[in-house]
Amino acid sequence: MIVIHTLNFRLLWPAAGMLMSLLSLIMVGCGSLPGVFLPNESTQPLDTGSFQLIARLAHISDAQITDEESPGRLTAAAELNTSAWRPHEAYSTQLLDGFVRTVNKIHASGTPIDFLIHTGDGMDNAQLNELGWFMSVLDGGTIDPRSGPDDREVASLPDPLLDPHHPFQAQGLYQQGKHGPLATIAWYNVIGNHDHFAVGVFPIVTDLFGLRTSPLPFDQRLGLFFPVRLNPTGFTAWAPITPAHPGPPAELNFPVMIQANPTRRYITNQEMIAAHLASPTQPAGHGFSADCATCGWYSVSPMPGLRLIGLNSASPLIEQRAVNHSEGALSPSQGGFLVDALSSACAQDEVVIVATHHPADSLRLSAGTAITGFEFVALLNRFPCVALHVTGHWHQDMMIDRGGYVEMVTSSTLDAPQTGRIVEIWRSLEMPDVVELRYRFFSHLDDIQSVDDTHAAMFDDPLMPIRRVAHDIAHDFFFEDIPSEPRP
Repeated sequence: MIVIHTLNFRLLWPAAGMLMSLLSLIMVGCGSLPGVFLPNESTQPLDTGSFQLIARLAHISDAQITDEESPGRLTAAAELNTSAWRPHEAYSTQLLDGFVRTVNKIHASGTPIDFLIHTGDGMDNAQLNELGWFMSVLDGGTIDPRSGPDDREVASLPDPLLDPHHPFQAQGLYQQGKHGPLATIAWYNVIGNHDHFAVGVFPIVTDLFGLRTSPLPFDQRLGLFFPVRLNPTGFTAWAPITPAHPGPPAELNFPVMIQANPTRRYITNQEMIAAHLASPTQPAGHGFSADCATCGWYSVSPMPGLRLIGLNSASPLIEQRAVNHSEGALSPSQGGFLVDALSSACAQDEVVIVATHHPADSLRLSAGTAITGFEFVALLNRFPCVALHVTGHWHQDMMIDRGGYVEMVTSSTLDAPQTGRIVEIWRSLEMPDVVELRYRFFSHLDDIQSVDDTHAAMFDDPLMPIRRVAHDIAHDFFFEDIPSEPRP
C-alpha cells in the first residue's frame, strides 16, 4: 500500500507479502533481513492537493535517563563497553528536555505535531528514580538530577545554568491551556531492554526479603575488584561516580562505602506501566492500559484513520540470570495480539504504525524471542495497511524499505548524533492504498524562531548553553571511540 518518499515504486498486495515471504525463506541463513536502505531524510515536495495528511509525529528514542551515581552500574567496565560509562551521561535529563522543547517550538511555529512516540529505553538502569525523571521531563516538572550528596567544593561549583547536577524546570510536552491555545501533543512509549534489565542486559531477581538485585556472571567470586551482583540501593560501590569525580572510572577498584538511596531501586514492568497510567498528561496511560497492567503492549488510535501498535520487545521466553539479554525478544502472546490488531486495523482501513524498541534485525532466537526478525518482517508484510515500523536501540539512524512498509531506526537523545525525526504520513485521495512518508531530522539545538508573541516564553531556552556542552562532549566521545557494533 505504500509509496516510499519519491521513489514511486509500488508493491501491490498480495504480491508484496508473497515476495517478502519467499525472500525470508531464501535468506534465513544469510545473517540479515531482506530490505533496501533508504535516505535517512526524505523531504521532497509532495502534491498536497492529491494527498491527505494523516498524521505528523515526532519520533525519539533511547533517552536513557541516567542516575550516574548509582552503585547498580558497571562503570568499571567502561574500557570494555562504551555504554558502561559516558562523559555526557550526567546531562541526560537536560538533553531530553531539549528535545521536548524543540518539538514544542515546531508545534508553535505553524507545523503542528499530533503526537510523539518514544521507542523505549527511557531509563538507563531500570531504576525508580530514573523513571521519575523521565516522566517529569515529558509531563513537565522540577527535576533534581542528583541521587547522592554533592561532594564538590562550593567554590568550584559552576554557573547553575551550566551545572548538570543543578535542579531545573522541565517544560513538558505541549499542553493546551498550560502552554498556549494550540492542541495538546499526545505522547506514547514502549518498553526497552534498559527499562527491564539491569544496565539493559542482566535479569533482575527478587529475594525472599523483597530486595531486587541483578546477579553478575560468576557470582561465586569474592567481589574484591568487581561486584558479584548489582544492587542500586546498596551502600557499597565499585568505581563510584560523583559530581566531584565524574570519571572516567578506574578499571580496578576496591569496594567503597557510599550513601544509599532507596529511590534507586529496580522497578518492574507493572510499576513502569502504573507510572504511565498515573501521568497527568495525555493520553491516559500513554498507550499502556490498566486492562493489561503487566504485559506492556497495546493498540490505540491516536487520531482517525491511524493505528499505533506498541510491542514489548524486551520479553524473552526465559530470563536466565547473569546472561546477556540486550537483544530483542517478543513473547508468544504478542504474536497473536499483533495478528488480531493488524487484522482489525486493515478491516477499518486504518494506516498502521508498529512501534518496538528493537529493530527487526535484533529479534534473534539466541535472545529468546518467539518471533524472529524474518517472521516479524513477513508478518507485517502480510498486512497492506502497515506503513511504518519505528524503532531505536542501535543509537544510529537508518531507514530500511522492507517491501510493503518502511522500518525507521532513530538514534538516541543521549548519544551522538542526538537526533530525532519529524514524520509525516500522507495518503493519496485518488488511490487510498498509496501512502507517502516524509521525514526529517531535528535536534535539541535547532534554532526555531517564534512566529508571534503567543508562545514567546516557550522560545526562551535557558538550558541551551548546557546542552551545547553536552552535545560537544558526546560527539567527541563518539568519534574518538566508534563501536564496531551497535551499542546495547
